[in-house]
Order: sequence, then structure tokens, then C-alpha cells
Amino acid sequence: MTLCPSKENKSIAAVAVIVLVVLIAAYAFQLRKDMTDFGVCYQAGQRIRAGETLYRPSDGHLQYKYAPLSAILFAPFSLLPHPTAAAAWFLVDLALLFACFALAYLALAPPRRPAAFVLGLAVLILGKFIGREFELGQVNLLILGLILAAFAAFQKHKDGWAGLFWALSLFFKPYALVFLPYFLLKKRYRLLASGAAAAAAGLALPAVFYGWNANGRMLGEWAGTLSQSTPVLLEVGDNASLFAILAKHLGRGPFTTGLFLALAALLAISVLWLMVRSRRGTTACPEALDCAYLLVLIPLLSPLGWYYNYLYGLAAIVLILNAFDRLSPSWRLIAAVDFLLIGGTLREVLGKTVFRFYTHHSLVALNFLVVLLVLAYLRKRDLA
Repeated sequence: MTLCPSKENKSIAAVAVIVLVVLIAAYAFQLRKDMTDFGVCYQAGQRIRAGETLYRPSDGHLQYKYAPLSAILFAPFSLLPHPTAAAAWFLVDLALLFACFALAYLALAPPRRPAAFVLGLAVLILGKFIGREFELGQVNLLILGLILAAFAAFQKHKDGWAGLFWALSLFFKPYALVFLPYFLLKKRYRLLASGAAAAAAGLALPAVFYGWNANGRMLGEWAGTLSQSTPVLLEVGDNASLFAILAKHLGRGPFTTGLFLALAALLAISVLWLMVRSRRGTTACPEALDCAYLLVLIPLLSPLGWYYNYLYGLAAIVLILNAFDRLSPSWRLIAAVDFLLIGGTLREVLGKTVFRFYTHHSLVALNFLVVLLVLAYLRKRDLA
């Protein structure tokens, strides 16, 4: 039975309050003791205000890896004492979390299931990734929010805004480049032009702090930092990308690289199939499924697809839950078991040894390959 609007609003509010209370309590008792990655960004904010270099090998594993422009965002936080700044970033992350869930749900056309049902289950399924995001004080919710905002503008053919949001996300992590071929194939040239203009402005803006010549050197240091830090982290336990799976089991070498490229090409071809299929089908909003599919590819194809980066599967989880009752019984069982594995593989449930096996062997990547299969089934049957 469909909830009436007033009951639906109350249900959504109840879910939001529960999430809010849990996260605030977690922050008060645990999260504020860590937020390591925010500390790195806080330090970058201090350095860019002082006109100091951002990229220092002496920082070791905690070296800043984002573009110089991103440090400007953290400059205002660095004016505050660190504990106050961390609390402020926690509140920003909370707002971003709710914005991401709202944008993911609003992308559905039309929503078939009550928002409280879809979003409540999505929180449970992705809870461990959300918790880790807040524990580290990471920027993935900011990136996801920018990508979803870009997609919302894309849907409304507001390509100027879409390009701006898309480009801004790239200054933190270049994940959204996975959308570049898609935009080209969709012939959204105005969006790409807007994105290119925003990217150019973003690369130049830190010259306000460093001057033109020093800013050019800083951009070179940024590129060098990315190329030098990535190889040593490829086989770290928390790296859960497809390449990580292959490297951990087959070792690094030409065969592993070739196999990864073949898998990446296969996934790229699957995106083309989705687009071709959408032209033949009757799905009301085929781009929503395309966006969800591409977002899942981010942690799968990124060389450093960290365990908690599967937070980018939010749109896919929301879309599948919305269409869950339209799946065939067998596919419904597959999706339900997969969601149970994603949400239930917690250290507290599995125990330390089994959980370490699950994370070290990057088995979460297999869970999200199943998510891609369910999305492909929805497209094939025009069910999403």
C-alpha cells in the first residue's frame, strides 16, 4: 500500500533523524578522534594561505594528493582551531550525505517505491562505507554530490551548470573522467566546453596565492605526486578495484595489466550497449541508469578504488531498490543476497579474521559486479 504524502514525509523525517542521531553519536564518541584525511586537507588549507608548497615527500602516506584548487576550499577551515574545523567539516559532510541521497532518489523518473523505504534500505546497505567516509573525514561525498548535481543539470539540459559541477569534482579526484566518453557519445558539446572552461579557470586560480610561475611548478608537483604514490598502494588491503584483485592474486606484470585492460574494455562496451538499448526501449529516464552504472565503474576501474569508495554505488542501489518488485523472482533473490552481503559483511558480524579476508581479497568488487548485472537486466527488460 502506497503511503499518503503526509505519512511519507513523516517516514522520511524518521529515517533522517535516525541517521542524524547515529552519526552525531558516532562523532561524539569515536569519529572525532580520527578524521585523518581531513587533517591532511586542513594542513593543505594552511599551506596554501601561506603560499607554501602542498606536495611534500616528507608527509609520507599522508601526502596531499588533490589539485591545488581543492586546497582553497579548505583554507577557510584552516582559520579555525583543528577540533572546531573538524566538527565543521563533519556537519558539511552530513549535509552532503542528505543531498546525495535526495539527488539519487530525485533522479528516478518516476519513483515507484516510497522514499523512506528506498533510502532507509540504501542507508543499511551502504552503512559501512558511509561510516568509514565520516571516520576518515574524506571528500567522496563532496565528489559524489557534485557528480549527482551535474547529472541533475544534465537531465534538465542545463549543460553550463552540468559542465561546471563535473569539472569541479575533478579537482579532488579525477573519478568523474569516466563520464567523458559518455558525454562525447551523447554529443553534449556545450557541457564539455563548460567543463573545459571551468577546468582551465580552476588550474589558474591558485596563482593568486603562488604567482604564475610557482603555480605552474605546483601543478607539476601534483602530477608527480599522483604518479609516484599510486604504484606503492596498488596491493594494499583496502584497495578493492578490479586491478587490485588481479594484482593481489596474479602479481603485477604485463599479463595482469592486459587482463585488466580487457575487463575495462568489456565494461566500456557494456556502457555502449546500455545506450543503444535505451534508444530501443521505453524506459522513462534511461540516463538515470546510465549514471548509476558509470558511478559503480569509478571504484572498479580506478587503480586505487578504496573499499569505502563503493559509496559511489549509491545511485545504483537506490535505482534497484526502487524497481525491486519488478525484478523476476530469481533476479530478486540475486539482488537481495548481494545487498545482504554488501551491508552485512561487517567486522562485528564476520569476526576480525573473516572480515580481513573479505577486504584483503577485494571481494566487495565482486558484489558490485553483480550490481552492474542487475542494472543491465533492468535495462534489457525496460524495468528501471
